[in-house]
Amino acid sequence: MAVPGKKKRSIKKRIFRGLLIFLAIFFVLIGVAVLLLFTQQERITRMAIDELNKQFKGAITLERSNINLVENFPNVSVALHGVQFFPDKSRTGRPIYQLEHLYVGFSLPDIFKQQYNVRRLMLKGGKLDLVQEKNGQLNLVEAKNLGSDTASSKAPDSAAALQINLRRMVLRDMDISYLDKSSMRRFSTHIDKLSASFKTDSSQLQIALKADMELDMTSPTDTSFFRHKQLQLDIAADFDKQKHFLALTRGGISLQDAALTITGTAALAKESQVDFVVKGDKPDMNLIAAFIPGDVKAILKPFKYDGHLSFDGTIKGALSKEKLPLIELNFGLQDAWFLNTGADRKLDQLGFSGFYTNGSEHNLHTSELRMTNVSAKPGKGVFDGNFVIRDFTDPHVLMQLKSELELQFIGEFLGIPDLKHITGKVKLDMNFKELTDLQFPEKALHKLKEGVQSELTVEDLSFRIPNYPHPVRDMNLHAVMRNGRIVLDTLRLKVANSDLRVNGSLSDLLAVLHAHDKPVSLALNISSDKLVLKELFAHDTAKAAKMEEEIRGFNIGLALATSVQQLRHPAPLPKGVFELKQLRAAFKKYPHAFHDLGATVTINDTALLLRNLTGMIDQSDLRFSGRVINYALWFDPIKKGKTQVAFDFKSNRLAMADLLGPISKTWVSESYQEEEANNLWLRARADLRYDTSFKFVKLRIANISGSLKKHRLKLDSISGGLLYGNKIVKVDTLKGKIGRTDFDLNLRLYAGDNKELKKKTNYLYFRSEFLDADQLLRYNFESFAAVRPTPAQKPAPSPAQTPTPDQTPVTAAAPMLVTNAVADHNSMPVTASTASNPADTSDHAKAFNIFLIPFPDFEVRADIGRLKYKRLGLTGITAHLRTQEDHMIYVDTMGMNVADGTMGIRGYLNGTNPQKIFFNSRIRVNDVDLEKVMIRLDHFGQDLVINKNIKGIVSGQIKSHVQVHPDLVPLINDSKAELDIEIVNGSLVDFAPMQAMAGYFKDKNLRMVRFDTLRNVLTFRNGTLDIPSMNINSSLGFMEISGKQSMDLTMEYYMRIPLKMVTQVGFRALFGRKQEEVDMDQVDEIEFRDKDKRVRFMNIKVTGTPEDYKIGLGKDKRKKN
Repeated sequence: MAVPGKKKRSIKKRIFRGLLIFLAIFFVLIGVAVLLLFTQQERITRMAIDELNKQFKGAITLERSNINLVENFPNVSVALHGVQFFPDKSRTGRPIYQLEHLYVGFSLPDIFKQQYNVRRLMLKGGKLDLVQEKNGQLNLVEAKNLGSDTASSKAPDSAAALQINLRRMVLRDMDISYLDKSSMRRFSTHIDKLSASFKTDSSQLQIALKADMELDMTSPTDTSFFRHKQLQLDIAADFDKQKHFLALTRGGISLQDAALTITGTAALAKESQVDFVVKGDKPDMNLIAAFIPGDVKAILKPFKYDGHLSFDGTIKGALSKEKLPLIELNFGLQDAWFLNTGADRKLDQLGFSGFYTNGSEHNLHTSELRMTNVSAKPGKGVFDGNFVIRDFTDPHVLMQLKSELELQFIGEFLGIPDLKHITGKVKLDMNFKELTDLQFPEKALHKLKEGVQSELTVEDLSFRIPNYPHPVRDMNLHAVMRNGRIVLDTLRLKVANSDLRVNGSLSDLLAVLHAHDKPVSLALNISSDKLVLKELFAHDTAKAAKMEEEIRGFNIGLALATSVQQLRHPAPLPKGVFELKQLRAAFKKYPHAFHDLGATVTINDTALLLRNLTGMIDQSDLRFSGRVINYALWFDPIKKGKTQVAFDFKSNRLAMADLLGPISKTWVSESYQEEEANNLWLRARADLRYDTSFKFVKLRIANISGSLKKHRLKLDSISGGLLYGNKIVKVDTLKGKIGRTDFDLNLRLYAGDNKELKKKTNYLYFRSEFLDADQLLRYNFESFAAVRPTPAQKPAPSPAQTPTPDQTPVTAAAPMLVTNAVADHNSMPVTASTASNPADTSDHAKAFNIFLIPFPDFEVRADIGRLKYKRLGLTGITAHLRTQEDHMIYVDTMGMNVADGTMGIRGYLNGTNPQKIFFNSRIRVNDVDLEKVMIRLDHFGQDLVINKNIKGIVSGQIKSHVQVHPDLVPLINDSKAELDIEIVNGSLVDFAPMQAMAGYFKDKNLRMVRFDTLRNVLTFRNGTLDIPSMNINSSLGFMEISGKQSMDLTMEYYMRIPLKMVTQVGFRALFGRKQEEVDMDQVDEIEFRDKDKRVRFMNIKVTGTPEDYKIGLGKDKRKKN
């Protein structure tokens, strides 16, 4: 009995002893392995890193390494700490990846054999940043030089002992990102844990993968859709190494709370063949919720929802870069509902059946998506339909729809603040079939009228627009589609105090969707009783503050005929025909109204044609047509080539008062603000040339005609050419009529610095049969009045001065001038006091001064048949003038017929000092009738006109040096002249000295003293006219006159008159005695004119001013006896 007990104890001891021996051996082996690995780990680590750095373009760095027995137990690990991989050998910049800890596990048998096979890897903490450049190069592949000759070459024998034969790999707390620079799309993930196991033999590899991670995907256009999504993977696969055949036995994918399984096989030979089945594991709404962005989830927080969602599909066929396998997916939703718990609004009975396939050619062209039996019950509304889309590259659709929606329910259900106030009803019935090979039951859909494919009705719609202060209200709409043609027959709405009505049509919807080259036509009519722009643009307060206009009675009709291709890809404008059918509008601030405006614009490859822009603005009508050839040039940033702009404008009546508004009125001269043009016709063409910059323009005026009512001018048949370019202006045969004036003008003017071009003559050639300057300038002669003293200034006449019935009353204030002066109504009366004031306040001194602008070398030739200017009737005018850069104007020749005679002028204008302009001239006159001549001068700001005191036929020569105003009116006080003249058959009319002496003579008509010949050489200097003694054989008899008169109105005249003309009253006034009491031979002032002493003459002296003069006896001391 004791023996069995001993045997048992002996067996236990043996077992225990064997177990101890095994453990001792195990630990000894581990110790030996650790010792061996410890002695070799530095060499192995350095050897591995050195060899990798030789093969890689980048560089690996390591902080430290040590032996670890725990992380990959029972394998012994070499722990690498602070591993970094840089893109190049410089080891600067941001590393591609960095690992906090990398544990490389080796098996004990391999260590004892000194075969360092890597069996396990563990990565703890780190980051990997993958970047794919626009050329497709991946930074990690480039840095590791994968795929190059160096990567595929054999490693040295020293590295043969280090091999990788993984059995397991684990990643913990890793961040991985991938950036595609071509699309700027970024994928990133944080891996909590990923474990992969590998089991392999000579023919088969088994892989198992489990992962728990968080995914993010962002792009420049979307940063919120796919963010912070939890992804779990559970995958198992077998790979046949010899057949290159992969079997996916388990493929579990969980995204958030949604789960999918993928199973199947893939033959990975030269042409891969796949056969996978995809199935949704959970038939609920979580599959949809998994793809909802986080911010949308916050919006959906008040909602409860449920339903049965089905999803399954197959992927089968060849797979390569050029080919995709056949993809077929079936999905559906049944008995789904959404409840807004806050608003207590429920969308019920939501469901559909769906199917997708990429078709026979396995691409987007043959892809098809079907959603049939789509139904929902939104409150009291109805929604039913079928939807099919085929060919995703050029979609063709079948859409059958029946919907009746209460928009107030939709707004309350969605709970969006901007939609809470929406009200109204929308009804849409559609049976749109582009796919005729598909048939669906239509018993649940509305039966539309014959030929009607769609009908949309909106009733009493009101809603608010975000960030817009005014609601859109009372919107009603009705539109139908028949055989592809859409007709919008009603659209009405109101915004604040504005209303809008719209109708229109689109000819072919199918052409818009598919046949982009097919012509389509669009018609649109918009009308409104009132548009308040300030309210319509209220969303932009700055813009609204400037909008004060209101439009009333607005109506516009538009139509276009073009193609979708042209609208989408204009080059640079869409080709087609665009029509303005009707435009009517009246404005509040702009006080005018447009009536019946219409136009047609045709655009082809090279030309833009505007035809028949017609209509009325108030009572003004207009008709305008035009064209632009090579219009594309105007859209080029660098213009090069030729282009042409032409127009034709006509109007029976065009009134500026009908066109100008409160602002534009300030841009127009007052004299033209009330102007009215009648029978206006403008026609012109401009040819322009560009060569990266503007070169020249040729303007051809075909016609300008019409009449100006206020200015009483008629424009008739004005035509000609104009060239501008390279600082050259040329006018070629600009001719026509303005009023009674005809003209023919040619001009060349160069304003540049090119010496060669400057050598060419600048010229102005002007021809006219009749030039009516008075009509062109509208000179008002009625505003001039004779300078006369006011009645209050006239003293009562003395008895001695009582005139005869045919004599003019003589007063002390009567002006004793050689001329009868006439002044304009703005000037002061010419008196001694005003004449003594040297200040020049005349408008002549303020006139535009042409000598202030640069002068070119310029030639002027004029040939005028007849000139009417300030009562001067000039004919046969020929002139040749020259200007120089030094502001000299030369009158080489100027001739004319004037007052039944001729006149020739030579001289020059010196404007080298613009403040003192002088005219030096020599004037020759022959047989000029003085009565028909008017000479206009300026004296201390007074306009003086000489033309009444002396009449007759004059001939002679005038040499002058005259200072003139900028408008060329002479300043006589700063002038000098010599007049060598002869006047025949003349008369002195109202000659002041004669008028003053009327009481001294016998019954004679002193208002008009006729003479046969008057010859003298007069000089004018320092404002004084010096008259040498001259004999006058007059109607009073033979007499002499000499003397001088200054422009300050002081005068000194000497007259020798026949004694027999003096009356007794005059004799007593002169001598103080009766005639018989005076000894004629003893008085020096009485003498004989002829040697025979038959006729006695009396010497009389008149001195003073017109207001204070003295008459007595006296001789001219300058005269030699």
